Amino acid sequence: MSKTDRDDVRGITSSKGLTRRSLIVRAGGTLAAVSGAGSILAACGGGSSETTTSASAPAAGQAKGIGGIPIASKRHPVKLPLYPDNHAIASSLDPESGPLVVLDWGDYISPGVLKSFEAKYGVKTKLTTYSSFQESMSKVVSGAVKPDVWVPVTENLPQLVAAKLIQPINHDYIPNLEHAIPAMANPYYDQGSQYTVPNYIWTSGIMWRADLLPDVDPASMANPWAVFWETPAAKGKIGLQNATYFEGLALAFLHLGVTDFTTITKAQVDEAVVALKKLTANGAKFQYTAFQPIAEGTEILAHAWPGDAFVAPAYLPKGKPADVIRYWFPPDGKGLVNNDFWCIPKSSENPVLGHLFMNHLLETETALENFKTVGYQQPLKELTLDVLKERKVGPPELLDSIFVTEEIATNGLPTPTPTREQLKWYEAAFATVSAGAS
Repeated sequence: MSKTDRDDVRGITSSKGLTRRSLIVRAGGTLAAVSGAGSILAACGGGSSETTTSASAPAAGQAKGIGGIPIASKRHPVKLPLYPDNHAIASSLDPESGPLVVLDWGDYISPGVLKSFEAKYGVKTKLTTYSSFQESMSKVVSGAVKPDVWVPVTENLPQLVAAKLIQPINHDYIPNLEHAIPAMANPYYDQGSQYTVPNYIWTSGIMWRADLLPDVDPASMANPWAVFWETPAAKGKIGLQNATYFEGLALAFLHLGVTDFTTITKAQVDEAVVALKKLTANGAKFQYTAFQPIAEGTEILAHAWPGDAFVAPAYLPKGKPADVIRYWFPPDGKGLVNNDFWCIPKSSENPVLGHLFMNHLLETETALENFKTVGYQQPLKELTLDVLKERKVGPPELLDSIFVTEEIATNGLPTPTPTREQLKWYEAAFATVSAGAS
């Protein structure tokens, strides 16, 4: 794929220069932050008397969130409640005539995937994009868009369920869910996949230019995350992530040896601030994506996503080999690992098509089409590293480093849903460390 093609898909020409996860839950992480959503939440009690199936009972010390739903973690998985006035669609319905309305991040779905779905079902698709969770919520709540499928964020799933803004899934239409790896087919945040169908899974790892930092090898270090603090040659050319307040802090937490993101304390947050200030004092910058600055050499070391590493070779100066782009993430999964999911808004006018689209995305050929375009991985059992190499979707060594194995998916540390108190800490800390460093 050419550089121009990648730009078209990844939204590089956005006037704000930010796409995908930028500003996710930056405004407090609640639906009430979105115009028109506050009244919906206020009307939503979420008590057991309103549910057909109550949410999982909270474990000892487990906090509750919106609607009384316990905050999910891998240690304490949650089964979300079902409501008598919010049913899944019936089985055996014919697909609607469309068009299928897709509400997705601005640079994360291949045009080829949409075309293949259109050809399969004889319908048109209409893609509406956004660059923040709040923006997508505003579109849904206001009715400006009535999507049939939508990709929100995991941290806000309980709120969407309690507000009845999304509808339960009818698994009869999604037989391909059995192809998903176990960690995603029955996710901790939605046991039984009652409301969600898994989408991309990704890591936040270490990316660098091997030709400009020939002595860097995170895997050989006692604490690989310390590479940002212990590489003097990268001074002034380090990139840090700013997509969410927690992602911006997570690098420091890992550097400090934190391996449980669900029990973060105020003292740990304060330590993270001190550590990150050391980097920003030496010129480290917060940013959304790293592929262009790394490829251009304005940065040579960055906290980045695997998709950054996958597309970066297309932006290297002419004559530079692709293998100067390196990416590392711990093979045991002990780092930041997240995933997207698809859901169907209650306002969907084509819910059968919506189900069929989610099923379409869980096919290996569809996943391969998406991967070769955007560099992000559908969590499918059949989408193995060997398959990616056989299909020559990217340099073998790079695929080795960015592929999310089942062990990584199972052991990874997802961005946690914070308590109200933690949320205040994270927002204040990120505001402190990012001021003047972007």
